[in-house]
Amino acid sequence: MAALFVWLSSGWSLIATFIPGVVSAWAVFSWLYARRIELPEAETFIPAFFVVLAIQFLHFNEEYITDFRSFFPELYGGAPFSGALFVTINMVSYSVFAIACLAVFAWRRSFLLMPVLFFVVYGAIGNAISHTFWVIDAQAYRPGFVTAQFFWLAGPWLLRKLLGSWRATAVAIAGFASMLVPLLKLLAVH
Repeated sequence: MAALFVWLSSGWSLIATFIPGVVSAWAVFSWLYARRIELPEAETFIPAFFVVLAIQFLHFNEEYITDFRSFFPELYGGAPFSGALFVTINMVSYSVFAIACLAVFAWRRSFLLMPVLFFVVYGAIGNAISHTFWVIDAQAYRPGFVTAQFFWLAGPWLLRKLLGSWRATAVAIAGFASMLVPLLKLLAVH
């Protein structure tokens, strides 16, 4: 997953954002495995997951109409993504997230949890952190900011369903943010 993001990255864009998401998702996955924490019941997790994924579709719409496909890579020294590539990356990703979520519970195969965790950690929580950081840093609106604010509640709520405790959720988010925020600042070219 990380190698694909490095390959697709325009400038440092996906490296600054998605690589910390992959590392943090892997850390959460490893923690769940080491602690032998059972997956939540499908009846409680799957509907919650799809509510957060629905918010992601609204967020994608805001990003698309406010030209995030140009803002984001240019901020990190890259060329804008074409409209077709931007839509394709997002739609393929959402399909993988949805299928992986259903497959985790249908087949009880925990390794399929990685795409789900990446969506929860970066797709929800990371979007909240990143978009808010960009606005604070620039002291101006940045594409995707408005809908990313919903993820401040939706992301931790969904992660807590997986981890089983608010304390573990807070630790995971703090660890992720401590890696993500410095990279957002250090790798930006303007």
